[in-house]
Amino acid sequence: MLDTITFDQLPKAVGDILDGIAEIKDICKELRGDNAAKDEFLTIEQLQAYHPDHPSLQTVHRWKSLGYIPFYKDPATRRVKFKKSEIDAWIASSRHMSRKELNELHDAQVLGRRKRMEIGGGEDE
Repeated sequence: MLDTITFDQLPKAVGDILDGIAEIKDICKELRGDNAAKDEFLTIEQLQAYHPDHPSLQTVHRWKSLGYIPFYKDPATRRVKFKKSEIDAWIASSRHMSRKELNELHDAQVLGRRKRMEIGGGEDE
């Protein structure tokens, strides 16, 4: 329950409130500090430089087409971009597949596309 504030106490009360708000803002800035930097978007070229393995352009496109890496497509420019915080989480939490495993996934995807094209006509027509 709030205490009654007299007119004479008002300036101090407002000052205390403003100090409390400033403290809250500082805490929010501190909490957002790491996430704000991580939530920037990377281009494919920036991702290649940022990723510890410095993957080739072809590898990044393969990861993207297999749905292995989180990505976004800018609706205005249709360019692919990657959220840095998601890439960090992906690198930290995912077990990276070996080249053999990636090739097997790719081959399975190609085989699936071929079968779908045989059954229902072309998907890329």
